[in-house]
Amino acid sequence: MTVTVDGVECEYEISRSEGDTETVLFLHGWGGDLRSFAGAYSAVCGLGVSCINFAFPKRVPAEWGVYEYAVCVQDFLNMLGISEPIVVGHSFGGRIAIILASQGLCKKIMLVDSAGLKPKLNIRKKLRIAAYHRRVKRGKSLDGFGSMDYNNLEPEMRKVFVRIVNTHLDKLLPYVRCKTLIFWGKSDRDTPLYMAKRLHRNIVQSDLVVVDGGHYSYLDADCMFLLKLKNLITE
Repeated sequence: MTVTVDGVECEYEISRSEGDTETVLFLHGWGGDLRSFAGAYSAVCGLGVSCINFAFPKRVPAEWGVYEYAVCVQDFLNMLGISEPIVVGHSFGGRIAIILASQGLCKKIMLVDSAGLKPKLNIRKKLRIAAYHRRVKRGKSLDGFGSMDYNNLEPEMRKVFVRIVNTHLDKLLPYVRCKTLIFWGKSDRDTPLYMAKRLHRNIVQSDLVVVDGGHYSYLDADCMFLLKLKNLITE
């Protein structure tokens, strides 16, 4: 199904359960779609809870950043009459989960290899950032310079992506008061393990689960992921 929210088209699928039940909202990572969490969505639907698998819009206004995406998700939930869902967010979806939870809008959250924290910069990264700014200042092409996610985007969406990557959510963590499960691949190179530990230190009601796997730990350790997710929902 598709719906227009805040002027952008969003795709989603929903499974409603009768009675007063929990609602579990799945938010995929950057560049993902409804297939990203398809397996988990199907498994959780069998628990007798309402489920929503939400796909972020592929095109948004050039001035958007991560907070506009968060507003879009909240407005989408309001349209469906849903409040305080359990939010499962992978990577970029984790950014949105952190923002919503910091505003008291979630009952529980599960952060899966979540993005959003300020990274540690070694010399190599600092030099690359300096080279990037020199290219921008001189008006040179940035094609092939950034990450794969960046290079796969149209020029207008690249502005959005850069704005999102440069928005750090560390200051919001003390305001996340809901039950939080942090699920992480110990070999994750995109969002390294030190980020999971920082989340755990700064979110009061959080538990950390580290598994063998990389940035897509929910696929690398799918059985453990589903077990922990089901426990989070039912406890």
